[in-house]
Amino acid sequence: MRYRRDLPLWAGPCFLTMIKTTGITAEYDPLHNGHVYLIEQARALTQCDAIAVAMSGDYVQRGEPAMLDKWTRCRMALDAGADLVVEIPVQFCLGNAAQYASASVSLLEALGCSQIAFGSESGDVELLKNTAHFLVEEKEAIDARISELIKDGISYPAARAQAYWLAQDLSGSAMLPGEADILSSPNDILALEYIKNMKSAEPVCVKRQGAGYSEGFDESMQFQSASAIREAVRDGSFSETVKQYMPETAYKALCDGTKTFNDDWVSLLKYAAMSISAEAAEDLPSAGEGLGGLIKTSARDNSSWEEIVLGAKSKRYTYTRISRLCMQMILGIRRSMYSMESPAYVRVLGFSDKGRELLSGLKKEGCVLPVITNINKEASRLSEDARRMLDLDVFAADIYNMITGRGKELSDHVMRPVIK
Repeated sequence: MRYRRDLPLWAGPCFLTMIKTTGITAEYDPLHNGHVYLIEQARALTQCDAIAVAMSGDYVQRGEPAMLDKWTRCRMALDAGADLVVEIPVQFCLGNAAQYASASVSLLEALGCSQIAFGSESGDVELLKNTAHFLVEEKEAIDARISELIKDGISYPAARAQAYWLAQDLSGSAMLPGEADILSSPNDILALEYIKNMKSAEPVCVKRQGAGYSEGFDESMQFQSASAIREAVRDGSFSETVKQYMPETAYKALCDGTKTFNDDWVSLLKYAAMSISAEAAEDLPSAGEGLGGLIKTSARDNSSWEEIVLGAKSKRYTYTRISRLCMQMILGIRRSMYSMESPAYVRVLGFSDKGRELLSGLKKEGCVLPVITNINKEASRLSEDARRMLDLDVFAADIYNMITGRGKELSDHVMRPVIK
């Protein structure tokens, strides 16, 4: 039997303020015209009063340092039309797609977002909802099959797709047009995780335009991917190549800002790998089955970030999983230390006048999570687990600032929210 396509995953609206707010999850590494398009489309489609963005901090979900720091990227977002930018805690930014999406949805719903908008290769919100339903309803059977396939050396993404099709066959469901591509398209995969975790918000799908997530520059495209822009910056060709694909203020910030790439972190990674025991390496969230030990060996034997990652890579382990493990090793993020499964607070990075109004409404009506604008004054009010989460965020920012040569005046203990 096929699952009803009109059956919502969310519980219905229950919002904290009278300001109609649409949420977006983003990294903006860096922000480009495609991101501006999503913000504009989200505002137009939902007719909202404000756009709230849950943004990765100084580290991003692909397992790398962000090319530009979170404060610079926050200002880019506000200049591009966002009204409120909050930080996704680093332990979730360096988690898998499910953990990252769950954390961002939790933050956006805590802010009272009635809709959450996202880019999608398919552009079909009903197909995404239907697929997400099936993943939820058949979770036990799909997870069991994934475990079997992984033991045979198949990577998680490939195992999940195979397990999905098997569960569909066993249920007697017919494949819907376009469904075959959903589980192999990066934005659609994240979209599924967003939808699965929505409790009070409604999904809003914007079809992705321009170059794909991992594609290089194609000047025939209206929009370029962030990965193509990062590669152009790394190659030193971005002055002429990139400018037309970014808002003017974002491009200026890119030119003026201090930029960092993986290889700037190799010495720190090698030190971390030398310092950690094999047992502790296996306690890293992305480790398991000896992968932590493989990274220790690869870090000893290789001299670049890519060589270290590829030295531990196999069909079973994806590049991004291993790269996330490397960053977890650098920052000391272990499963046993961080047991909280969702963000414990809302950390505000910046806001516009409308964002200030939204924050005032949240303060007046009450928010399900503590809202932090000044960690020096407000951290003491958090629970012990929440303080541990915040301490990791601050520590991670300190490490980022150290590697990029930023002074103590840019420490999280000094910085205040960006005001547009």
